[in-house]
Amino acid sequence: MSSPVFDPARLGPPPGARVAVVGGCGGMGRQLVQGLLDTGVAVAVLDLPSSLAQNPPPAQVLAIAMDGSDEASVAAAFGTLGQHWPALDGFVNLAGFFKGWQPIAELSVAVFDEIIAGNLRCHFLCARAALPLLHRSGQGAMVSVASTMAVDVVKGYTHYGAAKAGVVALTKGLARENAPRVRVNAVAPGLTNTAFLTGGTGREQIFDGIDADKYGQRVPMKRMAEPQDMTGPILFLLGPAAAFINGEMLIVDGGVYTQ
Repeated sequence: MSSPVFDPARLGPPPGARVAVVGGCGGMGRQLVQGLLDTGVAVAVLDLPSSLAQNPPPAQVLAIAMDGSDEASVAAAFGTLGQHWPALDGFVNLAGFFKGWQPIAELSVAVFDEIIAGNLRCHFLCARAALPLLHRSGQGAMVSVASTMAVDVVKGYTHYGAAKAGVVALTKGLARENAPRVRVNAVAPGLTNTAFLTGGTGREQIFDGIDADKYGQRVPMKRMAEPQDMTGPILFLLGPAAAFINGEMLIVDGGVYTQ
């Protein structure tokens, strides 16, 4: 199988490529969607109805309401997507949310299940639904957004870290199962200045935000990550410049975590 043509002057998929973004209404998602549109890529956004209402995508974007943790909702949404696009060149899943820090010994099963559903289950269901469309492209690329907590768990965030570690394992398995027609990689952001810090776009606020300036002093780059810091890495992994990268997790946290 020949490698796709790489233009060193361009980052990301070629103009005319079709990319679906789950969670495209969130802080990272809006930046990514605009970055894709600015480079001539056709974009579909799949997100919660409340998120689509709160942050409607640009008019040229195909917007589809979906609850990524619900099997029937995912099947219906990707069925609608398939009616519009017979194939996908790229797929990005930014879905995820957090619901308060708490030691595992004090954590309810209900909250644990909700975190797993909103993070790991969502990535599984959406990846499974996207794969047939990506295979039809012949050179499809999938990028899942995990977290540095998948490898560097913070006290009180164990349930969230476990879900994101599952996303990384899922990424590696999908990469091996679907190459060479589909590449699958993950981006692991550090703490990023988005609505996620209060629960997530389209969800209830569950705790006060984190002081970005104070946290930034702990980062070697001396600031907290902003949503646009994730756009370039995701575009890179979607595009032909990353044609031989498969099954990897790219950490984007300003140097906080080093292996």
